[in-house]
Amino acid sequence: MLERISNISLEVDFNRSKRGKYSRFKSGLYDNSSFDINDSISFSPASKYLSKAGWLLKEFHQTIDEKVIVEFIYSGFYFEVSLNLQSINSLETVAYAIRKDSLTNSEDNPVIASLKVAIGESNNLLPVQKELRGLDQLFQRFSSLNLQSELNIYNYELINTLLEGIYTLLQSDFEYLNTVLLNFLEKQTNKKIVFLLSKAKETTELNLLKIKPYNTL
Repeated sequence: MLERISNISLEVDFNRSKRGKYSRFKSGLYDNSSFDINDSISFSPASKYLSKAGWLLKEFHQTIDEKVIVEFIYSGFYFEVSLNLQSINSLETVAYAIRKDSLTNSEDNPVIASLKVAIGESNNLLPVQKELRGLDQLFQRFSSLNLQSELNIYNYELINTLLEGIYTLLQSDFEYLNTVLLNFLEKQTNKKIVFLLSKAKETTELNLLKIKPYNTL
């Protein structure tokens, strides 16, 4: 599943997103047990932070070789991210796989989008919760395509058209998403991550890599 680009997987398989499949915590407290955000780690600083942000953590899996998979729901979207903590000091981008949350959105032709997002300059004034206006508009555009097959970087003209007029909004969305995600990972893994933001790009640049129909079966 993992295809390494800038130390981050750019391919995430949502078909593996079953409750309890990846739910294993480094501390050993929840090894080999299913994870439920409502009754399992509600006392942890990491989960309290996500609760304050309004994020619903669905899966957290950390392997022996320090690879991490995080799945969460926020603002009507289902996100999956995979990172390699062993190379966290060279982290420059985060890869997201995103689809509409099927429990809160009914779509005739759901899609999944893969984006590579640069880590922009840290902003301590970011709100704890934020409307994802750019992503809302982007997925509205996806719906209008009635997509039957994959679009990728070879369809760059169409992809560029999809981003026209909303790129700044998307930058704002992902500046927020990156900040909350990395803060959560720092609290959960005890890895110092936030200080790396000062070495990153001043703006949150992003690339839409792939859009494809999402098979819900």
